[in-house]
Amino acid sequence: MKSHTQAWIAVSAATIAFVFGAAASTAWAEQRDRNETGAEDASERWRPIVVPLKDARLKIELNSTDQDAGVQVFIDADPWKTMDIFDPYGKMIFRATNRGRLAKQGGTELFLESGEPNFSEVPLEEFLKRFPQGNYRIVGRGLNGEKYVGSAKFTHNIPAGPLLVSPLEGAVVDPYNTVVMWQPVAAPNGSPIIGYQVLVVKPDSGLPAIPKIILDVMMPATATSMTVPPGFLLPDSEYEWEVLAIENGGNQTLSGGHFRTPR
Repeated sequence: MKSHTQAWIAVSAATIAFVFGAAASTAWAEQRDRNETGAEDASERWRPIVVPLKDARLKIELNSTDQDAGVQVFIDADPWKTMDIFDPYGKMIFRATNRGRLAKQGGTELFLESGEPNFSEVPLEEFLKRFPQGNYRIVGRGLNGEKYVGSAKFTHNIPAGPLLVSPLEGAVVDPYNTVVMWQPVAAPNGSPIIGYQVLVVKPDSGLPAIPKIILDVMMPATATSMTVPPGFLLPDSEYEWEVLAIENGGNQTLSGGHFRTPR
């Protein structure tokens, strides 16, 4: 039979073990909570700042005179290291990466124009399959770890090429009194024409820093003519001129011609 002293010692030992065990469990739980909270705080600290792109556009340019088409991309953001484009199915179709000194400087605006194979090589139907309609997602990384995000809606609403009225192909024009004229274009698939872009180009300026001399004017959707400013056209020179019909989504179709000025 145990003595009263032995029983007391046994009870005391059990009590001490219980107290220390409870204290250890509490300390472990507190440490676990601190660890988990610390991990969450670290996750919050390292989560990148999401910044919307300043601009993101994706459009088709079709040349009705040369019978070809291509895709144009425009992106604008604060300085970035990388920029990716994903199609409506989530497949990456483009990546731009700055390297070396340019990676330290960063990129901002990005303009990309694809190749423009003739429809005899890549028919329009095949071209449109390559670039399906939908929202194209754009994701970039900034110099300080920012995440740039944006999207561009891409459609197949392609305008017809404007019919050029005057000057006639190869005509000799008065450099001080030249008016270019075209016929209006119907809305493709109900998407309204929002304007016409008119370009008059001297292809060879003779200056390496300015290879082409270009008159580039945006005209309203109601316009069907534009006067070339007196003094722009030089004597004895060849010129190209284009009129682009632009629909509401940004897709554009151009028609082009040539004229010259007398000696």
